[in-house]
Amino acid sequence: MKSVWKAGSIAILIAIFVVTALVACSADPEPTPQPTATPEPTPEPTATPQPTATPEPTATPVPEPTAVPYPTVPGIVDPNNRGWPREVELADEVVSIEEPPMRVLAYSLGHDEILLALMNAERFAAVGPFTGDPAYSNVADLAAGLATFESGVENVLAANPDLVLVSRYTDADVVDLIKEAGVAVARTVLDGSASGNIANILLIGYMLGVEERALELVAEIQGKLDFVAERVPPLGDAERPSVIATTKYADSIYVAGSDTTEGGIVEAGGGINAAARDGIVSHQTVSIESIAAMSPDVILIAQPVEYGANEYRDELLAHPALVDVPAIANNEVHVVDSRKYTTLSHWNVRGIEQTALLLYPDQFGDVDFVDFEPYSGE
Repeated sequence: MKSVWKAGSIAILIAIFVVTALVACSADPEPTPQPTATPEPTPEPTATPQPTATPEPTATPVPEPTAVPYPTVPGIVDPNNRGWPREVELADEVVSIEEPPMRVLAYSLGHDEILLALMNAERFAAVGPFTGDPAYSNVADLAAGLATFESGVENVLAANPDLVLVSRYTDADVVDLIKEAGVAVARTVLDGSASGNIANILLIGYMLGVEERALELVAEIQGKLDFVAERVPPLGDAERPSVIATTKYADSIYVAGSDTTEGGIVEAGGGINAAARDGIVSHQTVSIESIAAMSPDVILIAQPVEYGANEYRDELLAHPALVDVPAIANNEVHVVDSRKYTTLSHWNVRGIEQTALLLYPDQFGDVDFVDFEPYSGE
């Protein structure tokens, strides 16, 4: 069962979103009359009239291809409008995009990760300061060589963008100043759900004019999610192991409860989020004793190795208060690729795959999970 996505993405796309209507029209030529020779009623023979020329058949008209219907997602005012200008309604305002943006700049890493999967590198005005940092970015290698900008309105405007994407966390004053300079700004609210930000990818693809590529990427994401879901116990199944996702910075220990990216990944990967089960919401600081009380079967450390992940693992394994915790007793404490557990982009689906492999090695041990590829052409 090697590789799961080499084929089938388009089939899934057609099954989920695509209704194709191609109408072939043809004009049949009129039948050519056969020539006849009509003799005159006279004893003298008359010349046989020449046959009429066979008319050339008219060319069969080639219809213009009909665009694949685009899904309705929040933000797109009219998904049937595939021309320009296009309108999107975001943060209680309508943004009009007059023509396909050719110099795009994003104010968040999650947006850059999505953009690199949707459009050619030539369409970037610049990428953010974290996009090229391999400690945080899933696309650092893809961003190599692209222009970068530092935070600040003057740096954004110096990149000369024609569309700026911002997140819910971007300061309103920054947004207002960019708008005042005459640049279109779209605030798309990337989320931490385990859905891979499918709705946001469709929205961004529409704004960029790359709907077909957005549909392909969404099909790949959905295929990955379905593959894992079909092979792990369903939500609520008692056979699922209990898991916590945790980090330690300075002297503070954090766990990911409900409504977190890491918590969603744990559940989509086949685990029970023990922190959410015990009433923790969002990211909260906890004590070692709290971890002992949760008694997880598996512990995931979702922070960069460069920032102490291995040291934190050693501390947990050696702590006397945790000796009876199943994860400690069975050496099920894993440092995972934090970039795939904290991102607000489709790359969190790779975190789901990694979690499923850790929790169910017998089910996924022979599967070759592969990374998402960048967009290879318009």
